[in-house]
Amino acid sequence: MTTELDKGCEGETGPMLSCHLNGTHTYSSLILALRDMRSANDRDPATDAGDGNDSWIGLVLGMIVLDNLSGTGGEVGSRFKGLLTDHGVSEDDARYIYRFRCSLHHEYGLPRPTTVDDRRLVVIPGIDAYAVDTSRPDRITISVPAFCGRLVERIAYEAPKPASSSLINTRLVLD
Repeated sequence: MTTELDKGCEGETGPMLSCHLNGTHTYSSLILALRDMRSANDRDPATDAGDGNDSWIGLVLGMIVLDNLSGTGGEVGSRFKGLLTDHGVSEDDARYIYRFRCSLHHEYGLPRPTTVDDRRLVVIPGIDAYAVDTSRPDRITISVPAFCGRLVERIAYEAPKPASSSLINTRLVLD
């Protein structure tokens, strides 16, 4: 299965969360993570405009956004994969994305083929590709611009917002 809902960054996008700055300088960690992911991917932090790029730090931030949306309590992997499958990602793709998330967070690298059904996971900068393409039996391809700009953004817009997201004052002045 390939993430059919999340292809390419050219053309019209679906609805996105607005992440404009405000006068209070207080934001949820979700909004700050989205803004940082967008910035790292060369997209507008407030509106998500732009094609994106192949920034690995953008990928890490995208995984943090998904972690934030998956909630708390219970086993992390089940929550994370459940978030994805609840939003139209196949169980196999959700498992591959979770393995990639773990490799990024713990090793800043790619998962070993043995953890993704003896396939090679590769990351590409293609803006007109699927977020996750599993159509070839020998590899799994992740397009950074489509993953961050389509899959993560779509789920961030659709998913219920976490009630426990911390609020952060970005201009806190200490005496």
